[in-house]
Amino acid sequence: METEIEITGTNEKGWLGKIKDWSYENWQTVLVVLIVLIVGMSAYNYNQETDDSSEAIVVTENESVENTVQKSIDNQEAVVEIQDQEIADQEDATIENNEKEVEVIQEVMKEEVIISNSDNSGQKYTISAVEGEGITHLARHALDKYMQETGDGEDLSQEHKIYIEDYLQNRTGDEGIEKGHQESFSEDLIKEAILNARNLSPESIENLSKYIKN
Repeated sequence: METEIEITGTNEKGWLGKIKDWSYENWQTVLVVLIVLIVGMSAYNYNQETDDSSEAIVVTENESVENTVQKSIDNQEAVVEIQDQEIADQEDATIENNEKEVEVIQEVMKEEVIISNSDNSGQKYTISAVEGEGITHLARHALDKYMQETGDGEDLSQEHKIYIEDYLQNRTGDEGIEKGHQESFSEDLIKEAILNARNLSPESIENLSKYIKN
């Protein structure tokens, strides 16, 4: 009796063998797939880095624009402050010049007091008014000139002088005057005003003190 020996397929291979054989037979395809994957990953990484760089550039540009705008605002504010200070300095200089001009005019007017002789009432002190002056101002110039010429009145206080100016004005007139108006005050009238001022009571002196500018 013959024994039959079943021979299993010796060519039968496992999955690993089949994959190995397929890879060997299709190595070009595998290589192409690998290359495609590598290229794809490289492109993805490049795009990601590019996006990050673009965002960084945008942030930097925004910060640069903000800094530029802020510097421009600061410069404009500085220019405005300088201009305001220049205007203030010019105004102060104008006021100072006007005050000096008034002082000069007043000094000129004091020098322009004309002294003349009068047979009945002693010397006369004639003053020409400038713009904005009244009889009281002219009386003040006359008193100052009288005190310079005679030396009389060194003991007079500001309260006394206010009384004298008012005394001379009341006995001369209180009408409005214009620039160039001339007014004369007699020496006797000035002496009379000084005498009355020296005889003022303490109460009257105290009352006059409120008219003195501090």
